[in-house]
Amino acid sequence: MLKRIIQIVILNRLHIIASAPAVMWCWSEFLKIHFQSIDYLIITLAVACICQWNRLTDVEEDALNCPEELKDAQSKSRAIKIFCFAGGTIAILLALFTEPAWPLAGLVAFGAAVGYFYNTPFIPSKPHLRLKNMYIIKNVSSGAGWSLGLLAFPMLRAHTQPDGLFLMAFIYMFAMVMTYEIMWDIRDVEGDGRAGIRTLPVVLGINSARVYAVTLQIVCLAIIISGLTHARLTSLWSLYLLPSMMLMTLIIFFPLLIRYNRNLSHVLVMGLNVFACLGGFLAMRFA
Repeated sequence: MLKRIIQIVILNRLHIIASAPAVMWCWSEFLKIHFQSIDYLIITLAVACICQWNRLTDVEEDALNCPEELKDAQSKSRAIKIFCFAGGTIAILLALFTEPAWPLAGLVAFGAAVGYFYNTPFIPSKPHLRLKNMYIIKNVSSGAGWSLGLLAFPMLRAHTQPDGLFLMAFIYMFAMVMTYEIMWDIRDVEGDGRAGIRTLPVVLGINSARVYAVTLQIVCLAIIISGLTHARLTSLWSLYLLPSMMLMTLIIFFPLLIRYNRNLSHVLVMGLNVFACLGGFLAMRFA
């Protein structure tokens, strides 16, 4: 029974979707910004639509990388399409009508464009002309999308001005998302290469991609250590050292585990959810 539940969660990418509200709540507690309740719904719905749409559009690479997940998605193709178009429309309308302001409208439009064209070609006749196929842009667009959606969007709707603490959190999250993307690209290097997706591991090789990932985590560590050293961060922020240390250990010492164990990526996302919930709880109680 438990195995079946886990399988359903992974096939439908529910663990990735759940990470959106969990990480949002964690940041809100650490930054002491009260995000609006409806923003959790908007962002979770947006992430769910992007995740589900991604299941349908990555046909060529997923046929090799995760054929079972692709087969499940194709069997639900009609339902997924209806959910994505309806859910995406609802998320956009909720965002625009609950806070009608031009800066937010621009951010919503940017987020919608990145979310859609990340998986969908700009020109239908050129299926490889999408953000996901573009060298470096793939990782940057993903990092920007998650960071703007989970941090900048709810911060602006909370009518809070970005300060140094927010900027540190934004850079940390941007680098963290890009690191996860590179690790997943290492895992999917064979299928991505055959599908013409120009990821870092495909273009530069796995070892060079690992160097980039470690560098990003050094940036994350430097942000937190610098903040703690100069008393810009409370001691509770030292919790954010743990994910970076764990990822660096995996990248440096266990590259084969990243490359060949697909379940590791799912465990990491589930672990991220637990960390975010625990971190948010501790920040709520003690920060």
